[in-house]
Amino acid sequence: MKQKIGFIGAGNMGSAILEGMLKKKIVSASRIIVYDKIAAKSQMLSKRFHVARADCIGDVFRESDVVLLAIKPQDFKEFAAETRDLIRQGQWIVSILAGFSIDRIREEMGRVDVVRAMPNLGAKVGQSMTVVTGSKKRLALAEKIFQGCGDVVRLPEKCFDDVTAVSGSGPAYFFYLMELMSEFALRKGFPADVATRLAIQTGLGAVLVAKNSEVSCSQLRKMVTSRKGTTEAALTVLQRRKFGRIFQSALLAASKRSRQLRK
Repeated sequence: MKQKIGFIGAGNMGSAILEGMLKKKIVSASRIIVYDKIAAKSQMLSKRFHVARADCIGDVFRESDVVLLAIKPQDFKEFAAETRDLIRQGQWIVSILAGFSIDRIREEMGRVDVVRAMPNLGAKVGQSMTVVTGSKKRLALAEKIFQGCGDVVRLPEKCFDDVTAVSGSGPAYFFYLMELMSEFALRKGFPADVATRLAIQTGLGAVLVAKNSEVSCSQLRKMVTSRKGTTEAALTVLQRRKFGRIFQSALLAASKRSRQLRK
């Protein structure tokens, strides 16, 4: 990318996105500037990745073509008031703020092109699932930014509450399942480190098989479920106790909460 990118917010997600872009050589370090209100965070990123560090938000807007917002949602109103008059013609915004619609961002910051993105925790290991939406003329460049930390798809903004439920919050569901599997092994007397390894490696293997397979997850499940075997015994209990219905209700609850936070 030839554009200069300014990062406002140097927390876990902002730093993961930055690192991914540099590792995959999507942009050079000389074209990045970073700011965080906690100076130590931006100093750390500057030292680690040899990127420029801004002393104030104004420096980011003066030096950048694209501004990526990775701040806390509760800080947005103050940020918008401070930066509304700093936006230059042709400059555009990429926002990863949960619950903040494009219309709301433009209402607070003025008529600026905005791409909204929702990555997830997988960005920390270059395996995020990121959904993007917004300004059509900016989407291709926004996709490049997030391809540094994983896979990217486009969806209409009306889908974003459900995206939050499925992929935004999704890693926690897998962590919980691995937690439950580990707890079972611990109760059966397995050493703690072995119990954890069994759960995590099993999860990793299943995910990689699914990712590299041409058949659906439903078909894969049926392929490993032998008639009257151990897997069928476990799945029968889950189905009898309506696990599928319970999990769908959980996803609906997450989507509903996302709508509430937006308001």
